[in-house]
Amino acid sequence: MIISLQQKRDIPESSSRSPILEKSKVNSEIGRVSIKTLNTTQEKPPLKIILMWNAWTKHMADEPLVKGQCPVKSCLFTTDMSLLQNSDVVVLHFDTLEDYPVNRQPHQRFVFYHFESPDNTASDLMNDPYFRYDYFNWTMTYRRDSDIFLRDYYGSLIAKNSLKNNTRQARYNYKNVTSNLTTGNVDVIEHIPGSELVKSQSDLAALIRGKNKMVTWFVGHCTTPIRREEYVRQLSQHVAVDIFGNCTKECPYHCDDMLRAEYKFYLAFENSWCPDYVTEKFIRPFVYDAVAIFLGGADYSHFAPPHSYINARDFDSPKALADYLILLDKSDSLYAKYFDWKREYYVSVPDFYGWCELCRMAHDTTLPRKVYHDIKRWWMMDAGNCESDSTKYF
Repeated sequence: MIISLQQKRDIPESSSRSPILEKSKVNSEIGRVSIKTLNTTQEKPPLKIILMWNAWTKHMADEPLVKGQCPVKSCLFTTDMSLLQNSDVVVLHFDTLEDYPVNRQPHQRFVFYHFESPDNTASDLMNDPYFRYDYFNWTMTYRRDSDIFLRDYYGSLIAKNSLKNNTRQARYNYKNVTSNLTTGNVDVIEHIPGSELVKSQSDLAALIRGKNKMVTWFVGHCTTPIRREEYVRQLSQHVAVDIFGNCTKECPYHCDDMLRAEYKFYLAFENSWCPDYVTEKFIRPFVYDAVAIFLGGADYSHFAPPHSYINARDFDSPKALADYLILLDKSDSLYAKYFDWKREYYVSVPDFYGWCELCRMAHDTTLPRKVYHDIKRWWMMDAGNCESDSTKYF
C-alpha cells in the first residue's frame, strides 16, 4: 500500500491488500528488471534489490558501487515500483518525498535518506505519526551517527593509505596519518576514479605566486537566519572580499577557474549551523586550490586534517580573522603549509562510500533488527539541534 501525503492514514494494521503502485505507470520503463533474471549466477552473492522510492536519478543500477569500487557490488538500485514486495531495502529520499509505502515486509529495511539540515526539514511530514514512529530501520544522512554515513555529492577528503584498507575509519581518518605509499605523486586515479591528484611542489609554488587577490565568496542565498552575511560584511571592513552570485554580480569568467587562478582564500559559510552539516561548499576550495575558511556548526576536525583549513569560529572577531589572513598573504611559505594535506589525502567528489555501506549492510545477516521509535526526535532533537543565535559571536 502507498500512502499519499494528502490522503488520510486510517489504515488497519492488519491490512493485507497488495500495494497500490501509483508510481508504476511513471517508472515502469525505468530500471525494469525481471525477478527471474536476478540471482542466476551461483558464483556471486545473491543480488539484493534496493528500491529508490523517490529517486533523484533514474538510472542508478550498480553505478555507485562500481564508481565507488565497493567491495560488495551485488546490489541493484532500481526505481521499478513493481519490485516493491521483492525489495530488500527501500530508500526514501525525504527531501522530495510525496508519498510512502506501508506494510513493510519482514525481510525489508526502510531507510531514512536526508541531506538537508534540520532547519530546512519539512516539519509537517515529520509530525505524521505513521511516518514518525517505528517506521524506519536505518538512517542514511550526512550525520556521522547515521547507520550509513553518506557524503555523496558533498565530497570528502580521503586518506591515501585507505586505498589498501577501505574502511570508514581509514578513509576518514584525519589524525596522525602517514601514507605508506612510495611517493606523494602516486597515481590515485588508478585506484579511485574521479579523484584529484596531488600537484607537484613546483606547480604549487607557481600557482601560489599567481594568486593576487585575497578572499572570495560564491553565494546564492543573500540573507540567512544565522547571519553569515553579517560576518562577511564585518570581515570585508578589514580585508578585501569579492562576492559573486545572485546577491551581487556574476563571475567575469568561470567561477572555479577564477578561484584557482586568482584567490588565496574561499569562504565556505554554511546557511545552517547544525552538527556535521558540511555541504558542497566545504569541498570546493580543496578541489580548486584555495584555502578554505569555514563557518558552521560542525566539528571540522572530523572532515579535514589539521592545518588544511581555517575555522572562523577559532577567532574572537572578524577583524582577528582578517589580521591572520593578512599575515598569511605576506608569507608564501606560511600560506603554502595549508596545502600539505595533499601529501596524505586526495579529493573525492562525489564520495560514494555510503552506498557501499548500504549494499554491505543489505547483505549482512548478523545485523540486529532495529527500528527508530521516533525519527523526528533523532533527526531534529537528540543530536540534531542547530544553533540559531550567532549574535554572541559577531
